[in-house]
Amino acid sequence: MNSMENEPSGLRKPMRKYSVLIVDSGHGQSDEIVEMVAKTGDYRAERATIENVISNPVAHSPDIVVLDLLNPSNDELEVLVEIRGNYGDVPVIIVSEALDDIQMRKLLKLKIHDWHRKPLVQADLHTSLNSSIRNAKQLTTRVHAVISAVGGAGGTSVAISVADALARKLAKNKESVGLFDLDFSSGSCGMMLNLSTQLNLDSVITHPERIDHEFVSLIQQKHAHDFNLYSFKRRDFVTHLNGYEVVLRLLDAVTMEHAHTVLDIPYYEVDWSLDVLSAVNTVTIVCEMNIPSIKHALDLLKTVRSLSGASKQVTVLVNKCESGLFNRSRIPESKLKELFGETPYMMLPRDDATFSEALDRGVVPSDVNARSKFVREISRYVSDVMLNEKVAAK
Repeated sequence: MNSMENEPSGLRKPMRKYSVLIVDSGHGQSDEIVEMVAKTGDYRAERATIENVISNPVAHSPDIVVLDLLNPSNDELEVLVEIRGNYGDVPVIIVSEALDDIQMRKLLKLKIHDWHRKPLVQADLHTSLNSSIRNAKQLTTRVHAVISAVGGAGGTSVAISVADALARKLAKNKESVGLFDLDFSSGSCGMMLNLSTQLNLDSVITHPERIDHEFVSLIQQKHAHDFNLYSFKRRDFVTHLNGYEVVLRLLDAVTMEHAHTVLDIPYYEVDWSLDVLSAVNTVTIVCEMNIPSIKHALDLLKTVRSLSGASKQVTVLVNKCESGLFNRSRIPESKLKELFGETPYMMLPRDDATFSEALDRGVVPSDVNARSKFVREISRYVSDVMLNEKVAAK
């Protein structure tokens, strides 16, 4: 029996819209900004006067503050000090006429997120709002890449089990978990869990700017183990002209919705692979216990270490290892330590019986055998690494 149940579209929980507080300085220019925010579909606009924000700041709990100024005076810039004091680290976006050097330096000292010169452009505002939320959440949201060193190593199975383990461990904290299948040529996560979206993607492939939180809610499938799956099969998408932009926009929208997002990244390289890997918090490389697979893992390690951006935790999982008294590994552990150097690695035991039944039933391995050695090792890995990140030196 398949444990998955598709939620009727009419009962689907709507995606949260972020609150944008538009502070009106009294110059009558804020109507346009309110309309632009409403058109995004991702955000809801609230409006308040400068006086109201100063006298009663608790009346609002914004995710973003947009301060509408005409030709800002020093007094109006001082108001920004109070707004910053009232709302702490909430991103602040300024919309005004041209600023001189002194005014701009004051804004920089107050650590505003962005500034737009009038007239404001819809696309620019939307981009600024998205980056505000992304920057505000980057200290709390975590993104974990799982990538096979070579085809057949089992990266997709690992990614599914990682998402399952994260969801179980974070259930008490009510932190959401997402599993994003980036192998669009096969949509393997959806196939393995018998849970794929049939949504026509033509509209967003030709117009990537249409990707927003509402669209993400349409492609989101809720798994019975309380993680959200994003998986679809579209072979032509891999080489599509807009593929790069669509993937990055989807990642922005999906990762903002979850405390932890697991990315199942294909072993073959596409034009967005390196940009995605450079932006994640942890990288899990999955290989098998044979020389060609390990060589591919070492090549991938070298690539990940050369990426720009912040240092990240990188771990190698050697999958499908035979266990037992008479199953001695052909490659001694001393050799693995020599090859991987300072990069930590773990062995994942082979468990064909559990995986065969899980695939046939369309369930996660823990549903077949919660005491499986593989399931227990994945659970330990999630606790020790993904929930307790220790960034390794490059």
